[in-house]
Amino acid sequence: DVELLCTRPLPFYEATGRLADDHPRRWQFDLGNRVVDLEEDPQIFTSGAPFCFFRLDRIRAAGLVFDTRIRPNFTDGHFAARYLLDLAEPRIGVLRDAHYIYRKRAAGDSALQRSWGHPGKYGAVLEFGYLDLLELAQNRRRVVPRWLQHLIIYELSWYLEADERVTSIVQIAPDAVSEFHALLSRILRNIDPAVVEAHQVRPMRSIWTDILAHGFRGRDWHSPVVALTKTDKAMRLQRIAYRYVGDPPSARIRIDGRLERPAYTKVMSHRYFGKVLMHELIAWVPIDGRLEVRIGGRVVPVVEGWPTGLRRGRPLSRIGLARHYGLRFARSVAGPIARRVRRPALLAAGAALRFVARSEPYRRRFGNAWVLLDRIYTADDNGERLFEYLRAERPDINAWFVIERNTPDWLRLRAARVPHVVAIGSWSWMMLMLNAAWVLSSHIDAAVVRPPRLMRLLPAAPWRFAFLQHGIIKDDLSLWLNNKPIDLFVVSTIDELESVVGDGTAYEYTAKEARNTGLPRFDRLLAQGRAVKPSDRDLVIVAPTWRTFLTVPLDAGSQRRAIDQGFWDSDYLRAWSDLLHARRLIEAAARRGWRVAFMPHPNLQEALPSIELPPQVEALTFEGHDVQTLYARCALLITDYSSVAFNVAYIDAPVVYYQFDRDAVLAGTHMGRRGYFDYERDGFGPVATDLESALALIESSVASGPQPAPEYQMRIDHAFPQRDGRACERVVSAVEEMSRPWVGLPT
Repeated sequence: DVELLCTRPLPFYEATGRLADDHPRRWQFDLGNRVVDLEEDPQIFTSGAPFCFFRLDRIRAAGLVFDTRIRPNFTDGHFAARYLLDLAEPRIGVLRDAHYIYRKRAAGDSALQRSWGHPGKYGAVLEFGYLDLLELAQNRRRVVPRWLQHLIIYELSWYLEADERVTSIVQIAPDAVSEFHALLSRILRNIDPAVVEAHQVRPMRSIWTDILAHGFRGRDWHSPVVALTKTDKAMRLQRIAYRYVGDPPSARIRIDGRLERPAYTKVMSHRYFGKVLMHELIAWVPIDGRLEVRIGGRVVPVVEGWPTGLRRGRPLSRIGLARHYGLRFARSVAGPIARRVRRPALLAAGAALRFVARSEPYRRRFGNAWVLLDRIYTADDNGERLFEYLRAERPDINAWFVIERNTPDWLRLRAARVPHVVAIGSWSWMMLMLNAAWVLSSHIDAAVVRPPRLMRLLPAAPWRFAFLQHGIIKDDLSLWLNNKPIDLFVVSTIDELESVVGDGTAYEYTAKEARNTGLPRFDRLLAQGRAVKPSDRDLVIVAPTWRTFLTVPLDAGSQRRAIDQGFWDSDYLRAWSDLLHARRLIEAAARRGWRVAFMPHPNLQEALPSIELPPQVEALTFEGHDVQTLYARCALLITDYSSVAFNVAYIDAPVVYYQFDRDAVLAGTHMGRRGYFDYERDGFGPVATDLESALALIESSVASGPQPAPEYQMRIDHAFPQRDGRACERVVSAVEEMSRPWVGLPT
């Protein structure tokens, strides 16, 4: 009575030669070779015909063929589901011991790997694949089987994940967005919200569950719980949130029966594929007292975090229970048992380390410290600038600077006999971190915020984190920055602040965290810029930013990015090499007596010694240099999207933007998505998208001298109305305010 046999897929990674057992649905094979009734265990299904064996006589009797309209993928999934829909009792054989070797091509050129760039992914797959199956089931059975619903939910979850990637892989044409959303709506109206909420086939973020269950139904909805998502013990505040679709519901918050106005609020928008699908109200309320939240006049439970999976309270099938309680336990204990034994041992070692750190000598030296750093291997950014200010102006604050030993900036600081400088990884560094009240950095990689060599010994980080930023945010970086452990979020312009904390933005941060202080390095930059007369500026700096696809993914414990081999054949390198070798650039600078220098982003500096430059072009590195003195001498900056433009604009230097890959970068192939900043409308100089136009703009700018044209000077003055040399002071005030209990709103 078994009509279909499903084999176990084992991905083979061609690039490494590794055969892995990491397919998202590997768990369904954990109970061994068995027969499964899909009506009883609907979360067991097959989404790919290549994994399966079918009865040929049944295929012929039903006249089943692949639907060639479905491109670029899911043709086989559609075929398998249609086959199962023809069965009165969908019983399938699940074979743990029969392996399908599933090749992941190193070149990334399989149909599935390239599917996100195919227009059919956003049209034909949805219409002739998913929707066709749902409508076929409705017509034949008057109800969509749960196993089919789970199949469609599984497939759609990959769409949501793809659109959440910091470096986007989604390539949907603007004129296809409306039809794509219309198809999603038609599909999801055939899906039972209860089935979505019970879905356990793959890990689902709670926002995916809520959007698939409620985001496309065209009626008002709000979450049945309020989530407690963060606690600030120092300020005596807690962050709560609830989600809704449609009109915002009425809400009342009470603390110990007393009506309470939130200290800070915002409405965050969850946008997928260019459309807001759900809103989330975020509020910070006092931590002291019994919290009660009423939405629409009814008391709503407050729960710890957003519920997912079992925490939603939905009944699971027999296989679901086995999976979550038996198999998950077996995987975590019987498999990597060494890790399970090692973790308590590490925590015990961490407890001993914390005991030592609390001893009198270390408490006296490092107690309540502020730890400042930039990258772990370079300085000369906001971290070092704020450290200098604290040592000079606020000796009452126990400030320390940390950096890797024997790096150029470490040697520079040691040669200058700068006190309170500690080597990352040293015993003193561990004692310092375990006594730290704050870590303040221009960067937010894991190596900075949660260094693995310490976090493996700790249940949680004992310090709070201030994100000083490396530059000014102009793109939408919410996918990268949301859920980072940011307690203070430094911004520098009114527009930047609004892009983060404003209602309707995609950031989870409120006016509690984000403060418009200005970057600490701006204070010294302003002084350096004013010390150099415009007539003495003599440096043309070519400083493009990096591209995520030109570097190898970052290891959790490092900030050094290796250059991908594709860099050397990239359009990026060709475009900038053509500009740097252009005679018109060299001659324009020479007529003024100016020098030309190439200063690639720190993530690409590793390639600098191997890049062939003309003899008239100087190579500039960040390590061991005071880049602010270079900016002060900048007569013209040539960049693409780099926030370096804000640095030179802050001291009234002109900019030319060369954006040869504008459409791709602004569509999300680098970091972030298109944000509030429009280069044509808001930029500090003209924009070119081809080499000839760029050279013409450069020649014109050089001829005009080392000052912005009036149009761009007005934009600079709008962006930086308050250039007063007090950014460090404002940052310190914000940290101190956030170190005290919140005093409450006036009654």
